[in-house]
Amino acid sequence: MKRFTFLLAIAALSVGCTSRIPDGFNPLASGNGGNGGAGVLDTRSANARRDSLAAAIRAGNVPPEAILATVYFDFDKYTVSAAERSKVDAVAGRVKATEVIIAGYTDHFGTEEYNLGLSDRRAQSVRDYLVKLGANQTQSEIMALGSQHADKGAAGRQSGAKDRKAIIVDVNYSGPVAAPAAVKAPVRSGAAPASGAAPAPVTAL
Repeated sequence: MKRFTFLLAIAALSVGCTSRIPDGFNPLASGNGGNGGAGVLDTRSANARRDSLAAAIRAGNVPPEAILATVYFDFDKYTVSAAERSKVDAVAGRVKATEVIIAGYTDHFGTEEYNLGLSDRRAQSVRDYLVKLGANQTQSEIMALGSQHADKGAAGRQSGAKDRKAIIVDVNYSGPVAAPAAVKAPVRSGAAPASGAAPAPVTAL
């Protein structure tokens, strides 16, 4: 089973790269989601289109035409709801005939670690449902983006609903894929944070 959880720091550093994983990272080794030892090699054939789309997903530049379906989730949930299953049902036939990347996302509430885990479970839930519909699990990969692309201005559960999702991306999409935008260094003004009352911390997404 192929599972790639991308930490936010790694994702930010690798936006400009075509590789889906950092140098030296072995997804097949135990501890990285695989079942093998540290010496187990990833022998999958190179796929420039897959790598390009994975980079676009990390950068938030996924071509809309490459997205087969967008599945939304309830707050702090990762099971594909009955209301969303029809979307997956509708693309199951196309998924069976191609290779896909399933990317999971969360809103910005909760800790970085919690959100990464939840986004991974959301993507996995979509894949599990596709497998039940007859899709080949080996033809899919999972990316967990957590809250990397979430609207940080969302003030409540309803406003963050659009970020609680998983997308199914067709690796064999043949259209143009925009090059990832350059990462700009954050502007540091040195100003102290506003003294207004902060919202109560949220521990679950």
